[in-house]
Amino acid sequence: MKKLENQKELIYNTAKKILLSEDVNKFSIRMISRECNIGMGTIYKYYGNKDDILIDITKELWMSYLKEITSQNLKENTFIERIDFYFLNLKKYSQKFNYTILSKKLSTSFKIAGKSQHTQAQKYFVQVISNDLNLYFTLDSEESKIISGFICNNLISLITMTDYSYDTFRYILEKLINSFKEKIL
Repeated sequence: MKKLENQKELIYNTAKKILLSEDVNKFSIRMISRECNIGMGTIYKYYGNKDDILIDITKELWMSYLKEITSQNLKENTFIERIDFYFLNLKKYSQKFNYTILSKKLSTSFKIAGKSQHTQAQKYFVQVISNDLNLYFTLDSEESKIISGFICNNLISLITMTDYSYDTFRYILEKLINSFKEKIL
C-alpha cells in the first residue's frame, strides 16, 4: 500500500499517464486502481468518478498552457508572431489531452464540468489576446473584446478542424490587422 499522503497525487499522475498513453475507452477507475496498486475505494475517497479526475487533468493542462504563453517575453514579437506562438503552444497542449474526443466518449457530468473549465480558461485567453491588441493598436474596448474573442475562438477551433488551416486563418487575420492603425511606440 502506498503512503497515505501521496495517494491523491499518485492517483492523479497515474490517471494522467494512462490517459496520455491508452485508448480513452480503456480509461477506468479499475485500471487506475490496478496501476496504482491501491483499492478502488481509496480512489473514490478522493474522486467521485473518473470524470472528476479528467476535470482536474483538463484544468491542469489549461492552466499550464496559459502559464506558458503568459510567462514568455514576447516584447520583440509582432502581434501576428504572438498569435503564431499562442497557436503552436495550444496545438502542443491539445495533443496531450484531446478534450473533443473525451467529451464525446464520457458522461454528461464531464461535458458540463469540462465545458466550465474550458470557458474559464477561454475568458482568460481572450484577455491575454486583448492585452496584446492594446499594445499594438488603438481600439476601443468593445472592438478589442470582439476581435480578441474572434481570434481566441478560431485558434481553439483550429485544433479540431481538419479542413481549415492555420495558414488560412493567419492570412485573414493579417488582412484584418492591416486595417487597424498601428500605435506609434
